[in-house]
Amino acid sequence: MIEVPGWIVLSFFTSILLILLLIFQNKTSRLQKGKKYSAILVCTLVLLISEAVGRVGETYPDKYLILAKVGYFIIFLLDPADILFAVSYVDCWMDSGNVRTRAAFRQAFRIFALLNIVLVTISSVFDLRWFFYFENGVYYRGPFFLIRALSMMLFITLLVVYSIVFRKDFMSEYKNVILCLPVFAFLGAVFQVFLANLELTYAGISLGCLVLFFCLQSRDVNIDYLTGVLNRRAIDIKIEEKVRICQTSGKEFVAVMLDVDNFKTINDNFGHDEGDKAIKIIAGILQDTFGRNAFIGRFGGDEFCVVVDNEGIDKLEERLDNVREKLQNQRKRHGWDRSVDVSFGYAIYNSNKYKSAKEFAESIDKQMYKEKQIHHSQTV
Repeated sequence: MIEVPGWIVLSFFTSILLILLLIFQNKTSRLQKGKKYSAILVCTLVLLISEAVGRVGETYPDKYLILAKVGYFIIFLLDPADILFAVSYVDCWMDSGNVRTRAAFRQAFRIFALLNIVLVTISSVFDLRWFFYFENGVYYRGPFFLIRALSMMLFITLLVVYSIVFRKDFMSEYKNVILCLPVFAFLGAVFQVFLANLELTYAGISLGCLVLFFCLQSRDVNIDYLTGVLNRRAIDIKIEEKVRICQTSGKEFVAVMLDVDNFKTINDNFGHDEGDKAIKIIAGILQDTFGRNAFIGRFGGDEFCVVVDNEGIDKLEERLDNVREKLQNQRKRHGWDRSVDVSFGYAIYNSNKYKSAKEFAESIDKQMYKEKQIHHSQTV
């Protein structure tokens, strides 16, 4: 009977778990939180594979020593990046409170991760043996290994501290679940100290990602099921939040309503599958045009809303022209009717002009339908 080492079993099942989560993690891929979540999964999977490759090379140094060197180099290089992705993901579930303090905290994480990459690369390229090295096919720890290990432990501990210190900034419905990621990562790192032959830090992160997938990623009530962007509920909440910020701090923002003209011709001529594809394409155009800092949502049907910080009307209209141009390119590419276009309504929120978020939204909606009627009359 063949005895399989425990690390192989753990790495195999953890890798399968990560791959399955990546396969099913597509509904929220257009949102920042979805992208950050996927980044954690990919980075953890790369580290797990590197760890397995490194162990194979270490076991058979006569033939595969190069695998050990490459595998351990990647592990030492990317370890802090995995925790940095976790910090960024956790921050996606927070509101706009303590923005500056949290930004400073995240910057400290980035500096550590970047410094680690620089030092590990220099040590490996010039064979300085600072963190690890191989001699006669045997793995040895370098003089700065322990310092880096303690720094990594501190790094993981700070992730838990970050989540607890800023716990009040979490959106209320996510407050308890989101703590699973930092806590499980921390427990995995602690247990790994006592079980050196098992890579429990990555297993802890993977377990935290599994909990988050079932509790948040696959059940987020703020996500549109078809496009992966925000839904109407989430956009309404975001507009109300922006209105409150503007009323207290004077920070203006812009909201844009968008409706696809003659969308019905796509369904009529090509079928509803093509119509669904068109909706996804439009959501992608808005994401590409307005960037990561914009809040983009689908109101339903072929209506979308974009909420973004005020950059001036000229810049906004430039972006809207870009959206229309990209849609025209897609229209030609897919053979949609020439009447397929977009109508916009937009405004800069000013607390002196609008009494409430509802009044602001209604004003934009009216503007959009005025433009839609103009387009309709031109088509007729």
